[in-house]
Amino acid sequence: MIRIVRYDPSMALRWDEFVRCSSNGTFLHLRGYMDYHAARFADCSLLAFDEKDRLVALLPANIADTTLWSHQGLTYGGWIVGRRHFATQTMLEVWDAAVEWMRADGITELIYKAIPHIYHRYPAEDDLYALFRLGASVGSCQIASAMPLGRDLLLNQGARQKIKNAEKAGITVGRSDDYAAFMEMLSLRLDERYGVAPVHTLAEMQMLAGRFPDNIKLYVALDAVGRMLAGTIVYLTDTVVHTQYIATTPEARHEGAFPSVVACLLENEGGGREWFDFGTSCEDSGRRLNAGLNAQKYGLGGRPLAYTAYRLKL
Repeated sequence: MIRIVRYDPSMALRWDEFVRCSSNGTFLHLRGYMDYHAARFADCSLLAFDEKDRLVALLPANIADTTLWSHQGLTYGGWIVGRRHFATQTMLEVWDAAVEWMRADGITELIYKAIPHIYHRYPAEDDLYALFRLGASVGSCQIASAMPLGRDLLLNQGARQKIKNAEKAGITVGRSDDYAAFMEMLSLRLDERYGVAPVHTLAEMQMLAGRFPDNIKLYVALDAVGRMLAGTIVYLTDTVVHTQYIATTPEARHEGAFPSVVACLLENEGGGREWFDFGTSCEDSGRRLNAGLNAQKYGLGGRPLAYTAYRLKL
């Protein structure tokens, strides 16, 4: 018998301990990350306990009207499960109990953003099997670009040449703490290209980088006089180097500085990790592919990875 309990801040320590020891949780699921935007989302995270009162699964979630999201403020946020005492039958029982809890709470649908398999420390995709059995449909699908580390990299000749050209031009690449300059560059690029602002403000990004210095880092390319040409804020998990934000100036796009940033990341952060994730290249929840952006990531070695969200009517 599985018992579902709604998260309460008094459970934060137990929540975080479980995430750190789980098969598929990352630092994004720690309360110190999730709760930075608590004012934007009404938290409705769930905890699942078995008949021995062992915590066996967590669902980072928020509620909006009668829809439960897992979680609108996170890139991915499906069920986080333990490495032990959790067979597929347990996952089916967790889902049954959760669906019953949601219905009793007046929730009419669940939007479920599955955790991509590259972020799993151990395979944990029985949630997708359970969704199939429950009759869930695909709500959205976005294409990201990822490449396996520790194997032959598929950078095309153009990217390799740009790295050589940047070195000849005196462009230097490395870690930086100048989040203000990067976020300004990012904001200009997003406004120019899409008419939008970054999801995170400068203050939020600096706060999160301070809370998670081993997981959130900034790498930039500077010209010969120290001006920032390109950069990326990377999110580092146990298995993945993920470029959360990428920004370039017109000069960088002309000189091809960003491939040098990727090369630096591979050298400094790739060791011991399995994947490099460039993030998605879609707009409008996956309905439109940004073909140019996708092609750039392909040239850097990225290959298609699906970020899939499911809709379960209750």
